[in-house]
Amino acid sequence: MAGCFAPLRYGEEAAAGTAPASSVALPLTGDVRDEAEAATMVDEVIARFGRIDALVNYGAARRVLGTILEIADEEFDEEMAADLKSVIALCRAAIPRMADGGGGAIVNISSIAAHGVKGRALRSASKAALGALTRAMALDHAHQKIRVNALLVGPTLTSDLLRRPEQIERLKAEAPLGELHTPDDVAAAIFFLASDDARLITGVLLPVDAGRSLPTF
Repeated sequence: MAGCFAPLRYGEEAAAGTAPASSVALPLTGDVRDEAEAATMVDEVIARFGRIDALVNYGAARRVLGTILEIADEEFDEEMAADLKSVIALCRAAIPRMADGGGGAIVNISSIAAHGVKGRALRSASKAALGALTRAMALDHAHQKIRVNALLVGPTLTSDLLRRPEQIERLKAEAPLGELHTPDDVAAAIFFLASDDARLITGVLLPVDAGRSLPTF
């Protein structure tokens, strides 16, 4: 698993292409399920930038289909490690540093599967747990001026999906807004939740799904 960290104060320079690449991003590679490796990554960020303003967590295990009767124990362990243990490990390392700097923002990338999806029991369970963890952390760390929110992401128009135009049309038809969001749409939502524009928003599970998760009754 890998991470790339950049302080928010460099955001405008990065967008304009005027900031030196070395000051904007620090690519790091490590297994963020391992607390020691997660702590090392955070230490490297502090050494380079002096602070952490935001942490974005995205854990993704390989796709496992099936009901609880069909999934294997090792698949359960793999999913929970990717979706939950990684988040906890990085947050344990980052939160004290954020608090030392006066606060910060954490954005967890979850999924609309958190509502429960037929044939995806394992992913439904792990993403629902991530939502509960997000809200608990929002309560636990508010006094440290640390906000914690999550995005519930639906099907995204990735390069892989672009190779399947029939599936794209079906997914668009299923969404009330008749569109599929792009990775840029997800990035914009992350940046908003991590920015000062969202300074009073915490504990929110925000769908980015073109209305897909809205009730139809």
